[in-house]
Amino acid sequence: MNRKWLAIGVVLVSIGVIGLVVFGIYQLRTDNIDRALSIAERYLVSLDNPDLAIDEIMEFELNYYVVYYEKSTGIGAFEMLIDKDTGRIFPEYEPNMMWNTKYGHAGMMGGWAQPPTAEMPVTQDEALSIAQEFLDRYLPGAVAEDPHSFYGYYTIHVTKDGEIFGMLSVDGYDGVVVPQLARCFHPESRGTRRVRR
Repeated sequence: MNRKWLAIGVVLVSIGVIGLVVFGIYQLRTDNIDRALSIAERYLVSLDNPDLAIDEIMEFELNYYVVYYEKSTGIGAFEMLIDKDTGRIFPEYEPNMMWNTKYGHAGMMGGWAQPPTAEMPVTQDEALSIAQEFLDRYLPGAVAEDPHSFYGYYTIHVTKDGEIFGMLSVDGYDGVVVPQLARCFHPESRGTRRVRR
């Protein structure tokens, strides 16, 4: 092979790789809540389920958090995250995947033997009280508020000094508390938008 053509090939491949990197950094970055909402809406359309809608979207340091709900019941269906750097949308890990008796592993993988229901032994008020006791012990000064009911658990906003600081979840069957790590290690909330339609 001629060295000239090899050099041209290397230059062209290098330009292509640089283009992909630049495109990935500047074009895919989800830098505002409107763009994140657009991603969340496209995902909703892809589900082709007219009973699902977006309830809320919140901006945190590294991601956006989206709550989808069932219009027919008003119950939270599932939670998703949108990575700010890539624009990729994916299921919120932790309780959303493990405790969700309808849309998470517990429901879709056959791990839950009973029909999914939002009627749980731990009530919403009890979940809020359990969450506050947890915060009083581990994060004094923080306040548990605005619980969202899902199938199998509750997700609760954590505020500190009047601002949303993070979130935690309470299992609806045994009251176990799990801080939602994706929003507690980088908890600075940068904005919230209620979208429910």
